[in-house]
Amino acid sequence: MTTASGELLRPLFQDAIEMLSLTCASFRRHDAKTLDTAASLGRSIHKREKELTEHLLGAPPEAQSLRFIPAHVERIGDASEGLIRCLRTMDAEGTVFTERGTREVNELFEHAIELLECARDLTLTGNRVLARHVEIESMRFQDVASEFARAHEERLIEGVCMPRASSTYLAILDYLREVTRHARQIAARVAPRRAAADIAARA
Repeated sequence: MTTASGELLRPLFQDAIEMLSLTCASFRRHDAKTLDTAASLGRSIHKREKELTEHLLGAPPEAQSLRFIPAHVERIGDASEGLIRCLRTMDAEGTVFTERGTREVNELFEHAIELLECARDLTLTGNRVLARHVEIESMRFQDVASEFARAHEERLIEGVCMPRASSTYLAILDYLREVTRHARQIAARVAPRRAAADIAARA
């Protein structure tokens, strides 16, 4: 990996982090205008991904681990676009989550943003300790999201949650899962030996 190649990816990561952060802020404040700014960042990510991938494919061999990082960031942007669609649907239909559902989504947003920031830093540094953190925390995120989904189903059966809100809540969880899944894949590409070590440790 070269520092120069890693630095080329910083603006792409920054756009993805800001896009996800703005989407989170819109969820908390019910601010539809914030989503327009987030959506424009998504368009920027799509454009930059193609340019960066083309550049990195011709980069020196030591930058090989970074060649497909832009594609993962673009997929994170796709997931954020899915979140934007969910929030716009909620606004249009007047959908409201329960207090617990809102708290759960906020928690997952915070963790997803943190993991994306860690993936950015990992791409810049190649730090294997940070790679381990991303790997472990992204798997933990999946477990927590699954637990929240099960609790949501119980609320739905008990009549605490309205069916109209159910599909949107579960879609938001799935899109946030996708964000962290690609953060984990970035870690595996930047520090592939770490992924193998984790598999051995969990066997």
